[in-house]
Amino acid sequence: MATFSYKGYSIHYTCEGEGKPIVFIHGLGGNSINWLYQRNHFKQHYQVIAIDLPGHGKSEGREELNFFDYQAVLSELLMVELELDDLLVCGISMGGKVALDFASRHPETVIGLMLADTFAGLDEEEKKRRKATWDLIYQPNGVDRWVERVIDEMGLDPQGAIAKGFQKGILSNQLDFMYKLFAQLLEYDQRDQLQVIKVPAFVLHGERDRFIARSCAEEIYQGLVNSELHIVADCGHLPNVEQPKVFNELLGGLISRVWR
Repeated sequence: MATFSYKGYSIHYTCEGEGKPIVFIHGLGGNSINWLYQRNHFKQHYQVIAIDLPGHGKSEGREELNFFDYQAVLSELLMVELELDDLLVCGISMGGKVALDFASRHPETVIGLMLADTFAGLDEEEKKRRKATWDLIYQPNGVDRWVERVIDEMGLDPQGAIAKGFQKGILSNQLDFMYKLFAQLLEYDQRDQLQVIKVPAFVLHGERDRFIARSCAEEIYQGLVNSELHIVADCGHLPNVEQPKVFNELLGGLISRVWR
């Protein structure tokens, strides 16, 4: 992995292949390894960048930086460190919200956008439901119940390799850090940013995902002026891992639209 410095903190990322740049942004508790299927596939013909956001993976800044720094960290990497433009940006879950932040602030730099299983804003009832799940962390013996509920809402097979890998990865993070980020995401409404983004965009949603409601994907799709909505069959919250072939084919379709 390569590194760069943001406000004195070491931020890790991968940069593989050559050609037009595709950027991958992971979700809460994830890291650049989550995109391994996509990195291995697309690096054959494109320059592929995947970041460990602050406090995730090998990157520093867990206590000092928060979600609202993430788009600035991404800008520092892509526009200053790597000096790239005409970017195709792909984000999942929390990474989708980072992608929205970046694309709305740098419309001259982003040429295409893929958003998977994410949300722009939540109504009050949905906020309460989500908070009730995350509050389990601080109840007696609540961490196990929290993980079990999250895996269920994500639509994953609790005995499957993906769920077990997710559980191992999520519990390797500091839960206080995770909860802090979750609270920031919960209250951050980006619906007014959607109208700013004019580039071709694909909005994906796993058909079994209840962690993020399908209505959230539909709202983003309706708010973006140049978008397509794709429901990924037989899939939960992590289509890039659960259905990597389908995910890669969809991303290839977006690539064909932005780089003819």
